[in-house]
Amino acid sequence: MMNKIKFEELAVEFLEKLFKTLADSKIEIAPHWDIDHLCYRVDSLDRYEELKTQFLTFGHLLIESDVNGRPIATFKLNSPIVFKEWSIDVVELPAPKPSKPTKEGFEHIEVVCDESFSDLEIKYKHLKLDLGGLKKDFNQEFEVDLGERNLKFHHMSLESVIRVEENKKIFGALEESKILKNFKKYMPFVAGTFPLGVYTEQSDLDILMYATDLNELSSELKREYGHLEGFTSEQLSVDGLETLIVNFNLYKVPFEIFAQDKVVPKQKAYLHFQIEERLLKLGGEKLKKTVIEKRKNGLKTEPAFATGLGIKVDAYNELLLLQKVADSQLRKFLESI
Repeated sequence: MMNKIKFEELAVEFLEKLFKTLADSKIEIAPHWDIDHLCYRVDSLDRYEELKTQFLTFGHLLIESDVNGRPIATFKLNSPIVFKEWSIDVVELPAPKPSKPTKEGFEHIEVVCDESFSDLEIKYKHLKLDLGGLKKDFNQEFEVDLGERNLKFHHMSLESVIRVEENKKIFGALEESKILKNFKKYMPFVAGTFPLGVYTEQSDLDILMYATDLNELSSELKREYGHLEGFTSEQLSVDGLETLIVNFNLYKVPFEIFAQDKVVPKQKAYLHFQIEERLLKLGGEKLKKTVIEKRKNGLKTEPAFATGLGIKVDAYNELLLLQKVADSQLRKFLESI
């Protein structure tokens, strides 16, 4: 019987062994990166159904999806597993692939990081890498194959991915635009209030991009979307960097493209997004409701978070400082509010 106590014991045992392997392989998980979720594999469909019921005794189902012909259930734990600096509150339970024998147990963790996949590839070139996940248009992943226990990197949490995919209007417009597929060389990344779940009726669908030639990107975007309602394009300086901002509407969804000559995970807009994900994860529904209320009252996202957190100075810079703080420190900060 898999109950909360047994689950946590197995999870901690797995994490301890994995982190020893990471140390032996010279892999460091930065304290401010988010261990987004754990993956627990099973050896049969019957066992999948059995555990799906048991997981509901200590968590709730976020989503169950059919992925390449097999169901995958994602649960949010009622209370997080606290391991070292990190809080982990999501577990993924995939049914086994019909053609691939699977041993039951925890198999990998997935980490949201602020390094580009190309930098990770250089850093870990001495290890066995699985780059198949980079072919995906949405929610790309970079995997380090360590054998029995593995590690995957993302730039967006699984909860944020689910929020986007379950928003039929937004995800439909995103897919219809083909922006993630047709502009893949620019590393398009869906950021902003929709994946965070703090959007209002006035929210844009924000797409961050990396371009060494903003004029070229501007021309390509105009060629693709220039005929759409509300199309505008301007170049200006943001944080000392030349920046391209393009807006248009598709199926009554307002898009905003924000591009700089800096890889997306290093852009301030992304770093703000990442800390906001982590704050919502640790601050829960109370913080989320506060941020939404502030947003409805006219505040932009970063000032809304800052006001909700009692930050009275520069919201944008203060959030960047928090972005480098470990979960353990963020928890203390949130408890002090």
